[in-house]
Amino acid sequence: MFNTIYIEEKAYEYHITRQLLHKYVDSEVVTIRHYKDVFNRPKQNLAVQKRYPSLILAVKDGQFLYEGPVVCQSFDHPNFYYTSFLLNCVFDCEYCFLQGMYPSANIVAFVNVEDFKEAMKDLLHSRKKVFLAVSYDTDLIAFHNIIPYLQYFYDFFASHPDMLAEVRTKSANQAFYNDYQPLKNLIIAFTLAPDEIIKKYERHTPSLKSRINAVKAATARGFSVRICFDPVFADPEMEDAYKEFYHHVFTQIDPGSILDVGYGFFRMPVDFFKRIEKVRSSSLLYAKEYFVKGNVVSYPEPVMERIKTEHLEILEKYIKKEKIFTL
Repeated sequence: MFNTIYIEEKAYEYHITRQLLHKYVDSEVVTIRHYKDVFNRPKQNLAVQKRYPSLILAVKDGQFLYEGPVVCQSFDHPNFYYTSFLLNCVFDCEYCFLQGMYPSANIVAFVNVEDFKEAMKDLLHSRKKVFLAVSYDTDLIAFHNIIPYLQYFYDFFASHPDMLAEVRTKSANQAFYNDYQPLKNLIIAFTLAPDEIIKKYERHTPSLKSRINAVKAATARGFSVRICFDPVFADPEMEDAYKEFYHHVFTQIDPGSILDVGYGFFRMPVDFFKRIEKVRSSSLLYAKEYFVKGNVVSYPEPVMERIKTEHLEILEKYIKKEKIFTL
């Protein structure tokens, strides 16, 4: 998958690095001082990099955990944090905020997993109970066959039940659910969308059918599963598709097997939106008219309220109202 692997000098001593060098023997290896020397360089072509990504192995330093941003759902957890073992994602969703967040489409993988665990221990010591999103900036399940981060953190989560970890994914990869037992404090959050949306905006991602099969595999094994309808697009051409989609999902998936549901509209920080608008100059998604509230680009409130009311009327036929979290 990776023609070139960049490796920080200090990353060579880590297990993940040695494992990947053994696995990708045909990839060109380039030693670098710091990942930002490659990842943050100017005038990169994100479109080309998405088609032919390089992998950058790095040692994370500084801050490991961050307070959850207001544009992300906390699911009513007061101590909401996130972390990033990977920067960027193997998928290429047109609406993805990462295009505005990072100057590169190459993938950075941090190899010093034990340092992440120490940071998590420190956070638990000060906060007691924590909701930690570990897959907002990437898709760990999709990346599992390359670097199995969930394998490296499984025992940690098992021994720290006060840390509730959420892994968000669009992937159809079922390897993790087949190989591991469920944990009460590990949530697999599947992002589902109508096939029309997947084809239009979510390039290289699995079909709805494949994702539903993965949901069934996870629930059958006893994993806590969250369904995320996020982002929802206020597109008049898609209104009927969404309504049929919700009915279809819960005729395929037993609502009783689901922990809860997350629901949110397309939204993005203004500065990210402006950067992506320049990169994807031919995209109709970024040519539409939006509403800006504070520092967030989204749809006008009356439009979102109307659509949300219609959608929740359908969803509440399958899922209890108190189990549907909206943003």
